[in-house]
Amino acid sequence: MQLSRGCQQFVKFFPESVLEHFHAVEWSATGVLVTVIRIDQTALLHERVLYFAGARCELRTNYAALANMLDRFASQECNGVANTFSMQIQVNEEAVEPEGAPHFRGLHHIVIASFGQSNVFVFDLLRKNLSAYVSAAVACEVQFWKEKLIPITLGVLGATMGLLPVHCACLSLDGEGLLVAGVSGAGKSTLSVAMSQVGFTFVSDDWTYISDQCGRIIAHGTSAPVKLLPDAVKHFRTLEDLSLRTSMNGELAYEVDAAQAFGVHVQRDCEPRWLIFLERMQQPGSELVTLSSRETRAYLDASVERLPTQLLKAARRRDQLIASMSLLPCWTFRYGGSPQFAAEQLREFVASRRQKAYS
Repeated sequence: MQLSRGCQQFVKFFPESVLEHFHAVEWSATGVLVTVIRIDQTALLHERVLYFAGARCELRTNYAALANMLDRFASQECNGVANTFSMQIQVNEEAVEPEGAPHFRGLHHIVIASFGQSNVFVFDLLRKNLSAYVSAAVACEVQFWKEKLIPITLGVLGATMGLLPVHCACLSLDGEGLLVAGVSGAGKSTLSVAMSQVGFTFVSDDWTYISDQCGRIIAHGTSAPVKLLPDAVKHFRTLEDLSLRTSMNGELAYEVDAAQAFGVHVQRDCEPRWLIFLERMQQPGSELVTLSSRETRAYLDASVERLPTQLLKAARRRDQLIASMSLLPCWTFRYGGSPQFAAEQLREFVASRRQKAYS
């Protein structure tokens, strides 16, 4: 993979002790400095085919413990999955530096991330590839891979491999999915937990990954935790025994496994049938207002990252997914009151929609 002169500042961000494992610097024929980032492929003897959120991952690493750990929380094999990416992870077994603060840099189709000086990740969107050099400490840190790195990878590479990351939660009732979108702070996560306690199955919290499988839209979740803001303890007393953590965006939050913390049923994917946009009201009560496909399309278009010109094919594929999603029946759901009240309202609404559909 190559980085243009404009990316030199990103490469220099990392110390020489790390970069010596990655690159050789040379001058091109045009006099432009090019950095070639390499992983020692001969050392990556442990190979796995893994599945995350409807995507097929071809993993190669020099560290058996990392391969086995990723295998344990990956999804079950999905037949006919065309969304594929690759990961090459080289582990420095002598490095013991734990996960550090995240830093991201990007230019065109290259994104570089670091989590401390010993942990560097290079995402190549054009080639649907992640190359990384990490410490042994981070390689063994289950929460880092399960809650951060895999969701980040799906978010960064998603559009290039046929996944549409959508900032919404997803719940399922008897296999039929309801997507819950809304601005940050609208209460999607709190409502999602409440809904999963009144009969819905929990699929995802903050991000849902949409794919097209043989003409069917499928919504996928990951094993990322539910992030609940501090005031959620008023609605879920289970949180009183847990500690707040600083999330990756700097917010204090409860980050919990939905099944472990609340005893709810979790599944990895479903077929979405409806989409709602969540809004809060000051006064008690609730209302549902129908939205047009044009309004839904506008929201989805505005919520995705702009792709570089090198990824026109991926952009067209993503546009097709957005167009398909915009055809879902969609409403704005406004409510005032507790998340438990809103969850009951939505359960009754979905039950009535299903009854109409099958009557």
